[in-house]
Amino acid sequence: MSRIPLSLSPLGFLDVDPPTLVSIAAEAGFSSVSMRMRPAVPAGIHYSLEAGGEAAQQTLARIRDTGVGILQAELVPLERATDVGACRPLLEAAAALGATRVVVTGDDPEPSVVAGKLAEIADLAAAYGMTVDVEFMRFRCLATLEHALAAVATAGRDNVAVMVDALHLVRSGGGAADLAAADPRRLGVLQLCDGPMAAPAPDRLATEAREARLLPGRGELPLGALLDAMPAHTILAAEVPLAAQIPALPPRERARMVYEATVELLTEHRRDRFGGPAGR
Repeated sequence: MSRIPLSLSPLGFLDVDPPTLVSIAAEAGFSSVSMRMRPAVPAGIHYSLEAGGEAAQQTLARIRDTGVGILQAELVPLERATDVGACRPLLEAAAALGATRVVVTGDDPEPSVVAGKLAEIADLAAAYGMTVDVEFMRFRCLATLEHALAAVATAGRDNVAVMVDALHLVRSGGGAADLAAADPRRLGVLQLCDGPMAAPAPDRLATEAREARLLPGRGELPLGALLDAMPAHTILAAEVPLAAQIPALPPRERARMVYEATVELLTEHRRDRFGGPAGR
């Protein structure tokens, strides 16, 4: 199976240390990975990878050996209490690894607060040559594509884009028409996975997203239509956490399954339209 520009998102591989994740991604065929460098939930697994530290040096060595780069650093929740200045070590560490993007979410019920914090972190990220990817999730305050695009517009910074997760888009009531209507300059990364069209109960949305996604092409989400609606510069990533579903399957095998299923989908849906040379 030919290698294509595709990034591996860390959800589902948080039990794997960063150097090993780079190696696993390379063996599976991925061109880049993203790293969970701050917790997505309180006390969540993450790897800070301080610039110059042993873990960062080991990760850099694997990057050099494999050619697999770092796409994104995750995750900064934007809310009233967020001290954006305290994110500088994260950005410094991510940039030292070659990451070009940082992922944020909106966790404050007041849209103006999220937009203000987004402008702040965009200015800080610009000093490191990084883009800020805004991810919306139905179970967070910044819940829809419309909310995310509005926050980006209000922030008014050039180095900000919306990251579209196929599951979050569909679960929040969005679809291909909404992507096609958006300013293509404001769409950056598309995360691919699959699932049933019928949504779980609202209190199960987060569990579905973190543990019950399906391999691309194995469910009912309109992935082909979403791919067709995204702009040609879109960076493609796969986010399919299989560990809870197949706990006995080693991470290497999980990564291989995710890559092969995603490539199969992209082969059928105009993969040559998308991405940079390394999905970075």
